[in-house]
Amino acid sequence: MKEVAVAFPNDEATGEVLASRLRAAGIWARVDRGLWGTWQAGTPGQISVVTDGRLAKRARAVLGAAEGGVPAGTLAPRLAIAMIVATLALGAVAIAGSVFR
Repeated sequence: MKEVAVAFPNDEATGEVLASRLRAAGIWARVDRGLWGTWQAGTPGQISVVTDGRLAKRARAVLGAAEGGVPAGTLAPRLAIAMIVATLALGAVAIAGSVFR
């Protein structure tokens, strides 16, 4: 069974409520806490409600959730992190180039 995220709540309690709504509709669901459960990060979109991939469409209909893979509000931080990593990599190449001439 492939698990698919169908909702991205901001906290664990909301995730449990959403999973409970799915279970009441006869759809298996669980809350995946990601790193939030280890107290390492409190990033929005870190918690997700997952269900069987075959039931994902029905689960989204029950929750009224839109289809998509990236939680709302997480695209800008992801792009910022990608830019920071690219800048650091470019800096490392520039330093290595000047040191090993």
